[in-house]
Amino acid sequence: MSPAAPLPDDLRRFILTSVPSVPFLEALLLLRGRPDHAWSVAEVARALYVPEATAAGVVQALRDVGLVEPDAADAQLLHYGPRDAALAAMVDRLAEAYRVDLIGVTKLIHDRVQKNATRFADAFRLRKGN
Repeated sequence: MSPAAPLPDDLRRFILTSVPSVPFLEALLLLRGRPDHAWSVAEVARALYVPEATAAGVVQALRDVGLVEPDAADAQLLHYGPRDAALAAMVDRLAEAYRVDLIGVTKLIHDRVQKNATRFADAFRLRKGN
């Protein structure tokens, strides 16, 4: 199997700025895969094997960035609904990149999360001589 091509710069930037975690990405792709299905938070949690509280946070994050919307018949349910065509096209590209290079995409997300955690910890670390 040949290595995946590097991610285009705009897609890489999108992942780094708009995909806060792997559960966020997996929830997004789950809902995108069945756009006509109305999902409950409990159903998302079961599908992702995460606690409902985690799924609720991920679903809220997806709502906040305009990737999902409440179902017209029941506001407690949601479905995939990007706020515009450009965002939908970027998510389509992300889905393809994830399909082709799951490890590369998840590594990019994990590396960014780790760097952010390290920066946060460094901000509180007492330095010798301070």
